[in-house]
Amino acid sequence: MGGVLGFVFASLLSFVPAYFYLKSIRNSEKADVEPWGTMGLAFVWGALSGVFLAGIFNTLGTAFLLVMLVDSENSLEDIENLTIVLTVVVVAPLVEEFVKPLVMFRNVTVRNEIDEVEDGIVYGAACGLGFGATENVLYGLSEGAVAAGIWGIFIIVLLRTFSSILLHLVTTSFTGYGIAKYQVEGQSFSIVVKYYFLAVFIHAAWNGLAVFSLQYDSDLSALLLFAASIMLAISGLEMAKRKITQLDVAGSNIIGTDIRAGHGNEDWSSNKWEKKSGWEQKKLRSSSVAAGSSESTAYSDTAALYSSDSKTPQELAASTTEWASNFDWKNTLGTIFFLIFMLAQIFF
Repeated sequence: MGGVLGFVFASLLSFVPAYFYLKSIRNSEKADVEPWGTMGLAFVWGALSGVFLAGIFNTLGTAFLLVMLVDSENSLEDIENLTIVLTVVVVAPLVEEFVKPLVMFRNVTVRNEIDEVEDGIVYGAACGLGFGATENVLYGLSEGAVAAGIWGIFIIVLLRTFSSILLHLVTTSFTGYGIAKYQVEGQSFSIVVKYYFLAVFIHAAWNGLAVFSLQYDSDLSALLLFAASIMLAISGLEMAKRKITQLDVAGSNIIGTDIRAGHGNEDWSSNKWEKKSGWEQKKLRSSSVAAGSSESTAYSDTAALYSSDSKTPQELAASTTEWASNFDWKNTLGTIFFLIFMLAQIFF
């Protein structure tokens, strides 16, 4: 099953789930939700320009490293293995984590919407989802998948929809977080570099495990590794959504109290991009609500933010229940599952 029909089938399998992932990320922000049009720009960048640039630079980067590392004494098999490792584990993470979030710097519309720190996570995730969706289509139309017919395309795309596409979402959201802290909070550019290399490390580790698993012929080993990767990918999605909500709620509380108390920070009125900062834009959007707020509301909000740490037994029980509900069980179980797999490979 190839040609136009195969392309349409693979595209539907890839982009429909990507839309719902994107919707869940967008809805994690309760106040000042990002517009679909701007999120669409970020998504399309990742899906088209990001993949195109990554393909070019991946090829050039791998070729450069092969020229530097390969000599006449290497066998053809060694060169093939080295090419796989260099492309998948070294070049691809460096290149892809660089090109995916470029739109957050280069596109004025997207850049101007990043007025809160959590916006960086949202737009970074959008870029990653677009990239991952197109990559899924390309893998679904690979020679091996097409040769297996409709089920070959279906299985490849479906498996990657619950694993690799979420990897791209999570890693680019890290870089986006660094970009937002640089743009909104005015931190040094080193914060972007820091989160970029964190994204590269996660991406390289993920790809490295995939390459590592290829040396095992056991179906059980492959199944265990894949199950662990899915659990880690899903937990990464939940972590990103939880972080967006936490930052959004915290920002709304702080800014709302600041407006009602009349202590706005005018120093945020300019930045590198010559636009109003997130603090100022949110103040303007909230002015109509803030005008009708009473002093008692300001005092009650402030009291809630700076309440005493002493708790009654009932409050302690409630906080324990809340901790248990918010604990990242998926990530923990996924990590334990993966460690068991690794230990089994070592000792058995």
